[in-house]
Amino acid sequence: MKRGQSALEYLLAIALALAAVTMVVHYLSGTASSVPGASGVVISYVEYNPPGDDVEGEYVVIENEGLSDVDMSGWKLMDESNHVYTFPSGFVLKAGASVRVHTGSGVDTETDLYWGRKQAVWNNNGDTAYLYNAEGKLVDKCSWTGKEGGAVSCH
Repeated sequence: MKRGQSALEYLLAIALALAAVTMVVHYLSGTASSVPGASGVVISYVEYNPPGDDVEGEYVVIENEGLSDVDMSGWKLMDESNHVYTFPSGFVLKAGASVRVHTGSGVDTETDLYWGRKQAVWNNNGDTAYLYNAEGKLVDKCSWTGKEGGAVSCH
């Protein structure tokens, strides 16, 4: 102990250090779900103006950059015009994995999900993709102006 410091001051410093370590561990493990983005799930890429048919070529890549698998049941992907895609019940995005959410139709797999729309969603002249968790909290968003050349990397 340094001269002039009490045992109480040392105990307080230790408690603060333990609290800081606990917060870091929770953040890194993806269990701090009340912190936006703490799940590790992000919008990493949007193909908003693909060559050919927009409906069949549009997609959004969602990545789990966290250390834990994330159950995305009931999560929502939406645009500025409130077109909403809801992730299917039981869909789990594994740690380190990604999934493409296609605007058009197809058969869902663990790497590709399909909205089943007949019209394009993502505006070529600028838009924002929003990702909300099942509790309705914003997890991530990605915006573009249309000057990026048809696609935008978000992270």
